[in-house]
Amino acid sequence: MSHLTIFVCYILGILKAGAKQDLVASFAPTEAKVTITSAVFTFKEGSKSVKKVLKMSGIGKYPFVEISTDKIDFESLTVGKTTSQTVRLRNYSQVKAQYSIELISDDGKDKSIILNKYKGLIEPSGSDAITVTFNPTIVGQCTNTQFQIDVVGGNELKLTCKGESHGIDVMLSSKSIQFGEVQ
Repeated sequence: MSHLTIFVCYILGILKAGAKQDLVASFAPTEAKVTITSAVFTFKEGSKSVKKVLKMSGIGKYPFVEISTDKIDFESLTVGKTTSQTVRLRNYSQVKAQYSIELISDDGKDKSIILNKYKGLIEPSGSDAITVTFNPTIVGQCTNTQFQIDVVGGNELKLTCKGESHGIDVMLSSKSIQFGEVQ
């Protein structure tokens, strides 16, 4: 439940005519919804009292994050070599976006696709870079890996990565060598 909290300093003594007192109100929404509340202030002087109402409202928003690409194809790479690509998560909302990344699917044979981070916090209107690295270790494998990116209080994204591995390519310039006659 969202709530609007008013922190009021208790004032001892009298607020004199023309004087002012600053109050601080804070808003900490836990849901994406509009919250409206009122603060009632009572001023007394002798037997007279006057009430003043301060209406306050706030809008709790969900973060909204987009990924620069949802598919990476590393194509073919020699075993023992490494290549990387970067994807960006962009926060289009005016609230911070906290995210976590989970491996949800892979072929189980070769853990050759990894990320440099699996959680983070993106500032409003900001972005975060994630490096995806392909380092094959088994010759002749086609690796398919899928990650799920969960944004707390926001949307869910998927990132699919694939790559193939091959052994070292060696070619001979000739299949035979003829030395001729040797004395």
